[in-house]
Amino acid sequence: MQNHSQVSPPPPRRWLQGGSVARALLGGLFALGLVAGCERIAFYSTGRPPPDSNEGSTTASSSSGGSSGDPTGGMGTVTRATLIDAIATCNLELLDTFQKAAQELSTAAAKAKTDPQARAEAQAAWSKAIDLWQRAEPFQFGPGGPTNTPGGQGLRDTLYSWPLVSRCLVEQNIVSKAYEAADFGTTALINMRGLAAAEYLLFYTGTDNACNPASAINTSGSWAALSADELASRKAAYASSVSSGIAAMAGKLLGAWRPGEGDFDTQFRNAGKSGSAYTTEQMALNAVSDAMFHVEIQVKDQKLARPLGILDCANATCPEAVESRFAGRSRVHVRNNLVGFRMLMSGCKDGEGVGFDDVLTALGATALAEKMSADVNGAIAAADAVPSDDLAQALAQNPESVKQLHDAVKRITDSLKTEFVTVLDLELPQTVEGDND
Repeated sequence: MQNHSQVSPPPPRRWLQGGSVARALLGGLFALGLVAGCERIAFYSTGRPPPDSNEGSTTASSSSGGSSGDPTGGMGTVTRATLIDAIATCNLELLDTFQKAAQELSTAAAKAKTDPQARAEAQAAWSKAIDLWQRAEPFQFGPGGPTNTPGGQGLRDTLYSWPLVSRCLVEQNIVSKAYEAADFGTTALINMRGLAAAEYLLFYTGTDNACNPASAINTSGSWAALSADELASRKAAYASSVSSGIAAMAGKLLGAWRPGEGDFDTQFRNAGKSGSAYTTEQMALNAVSDAMFHVEIQVKDQKLARPLGILDCANATCPEAVESRFAGRSRVHVRNNLVGFRMLMSGCKDGEGVGFDDVLTALGATALAEKMSADVNGAIAAADAVPSDDLAQALAQNPESVKQLHDAVKRITDSLKTEFVTVLDLELPQTVEGDND
């Protein structure tokens, strides 16, 4: 796959485009001395260092984070470079752990291919791998990010394409046995493979299909001709194929970051220096900030608002829109997304260590840092309070608990797209500019 690490950054956009809420904050921010002038340009676009910063000169005595009370490990100050190093270390550790889990899934699925009794073991391996991946979702910058971003190779979608999924396409491949191609798990359309396809194949035991009655697999009778045993056998073989591909793509993503291989880790840590895809440290942090909006775009809107009937739903609720329809782990997925977000916001080890909250504190926005950290922990607690791992079931039995989870996540995202980006002088992703929801 072509490496797009040299893609030019998007055209400059003034940070005032963040919406009316951000503009309303200006008076208070001027009073706090946090805004130098209303015409400042977002440094993610321009590649210019923040004024009077000397790239990384923003410091403060540490007052939150690690178990020792000093998240910098004795340094006593927090800089942009300190935060970038902490994120880089956290990212590598997470991707390494996920790659090992992906390999375990590949091994377990290969075993289940020949031993139907091993399917439960493969399901458990999938659950372990997806739990780790959901934590990594807010980390999709660099090679995991879109190809039009610095260093982006679009590798996220090759591992987990949700919400771009197609059960019918998977079922067409069950009939055609397209999954038997040696490179299927790494080259097929993303909605035919990856963790989402593996979930259906490992967990769904029904003999029906989701294709239109006019689809060839139905009109030809080829689906109906498959016995229950043959269907189960083909699903197991298909699951093994895509699980092998998951392990390969997990290794590719880790390798793209790992020193001694693709080594994007060094480019990220050396933001602002020659050879880096990021011309400033601020640009690197903006890339991370953009990835953190996963909690706004996918978690709040796609995973919660849509099933709740708040967004893009013609009925009172749309339980069919929940994630993880076959394994029934949609609540767990949301919780792990929030844990991943907390790793960036408050520190990698369960909110311990260096995170964005320390930089906010360095800028004098201690109250905002404390509020956002508390809101993240509150949202995780709200996820724990939902009585079922399957949000579709929770919507039927206790819809208020799902609504409370949505509202708790919204408290995070309301701060994320207003005070957070404004105080840190970051740009909103284009997908949320002007969105006041």
